[in-house]
Amino acid sequence: MPAAVSTARAAFVAGVLALCGLATPGAGRADDALEARYRMALHQAVQSQWRKPDIAGDVRCRVLVRQLPGGDVVSVEPVLECGFDASARQSLLEAVYRASPLPYAGFERVFERQLVITFTSGAP
Repeated sequence: MPAAVSTARAAFVAGVLALCGLATPGAGRADDALEARYRMALHQAVQSQWRKPDIAGDVRCRVLVRQLPGGDVVSVEPVLECGFDASARQSLLEAVYRASPLPYAGFERVFERQLVITFTSGAP
């Protein structure tokens, strides 16, 4: 893939992640593209395990995930502004645990032991 296309694709992915609430601080770092792929991999790992309940409207829930190197989840908890009801919130927390270990190999440079991931009730 030509460098210009690769750079444009990375910028596009970063923009999509930002719109989805998956972007993190650190813009301008050399590892932005890798970080975007890491965030997308984390989100996809959890989404694949989430039995998403019917939730009216477009509601967001942010979860704080603590993990060990290697991706083993130590704890997960909703952040205060989680808009999901109790059952939807519980289903999301359980999905994070089921997705453990989270993606790690290849992402060691951008791995975060503690991170916040945003999920929405709307279509993925």
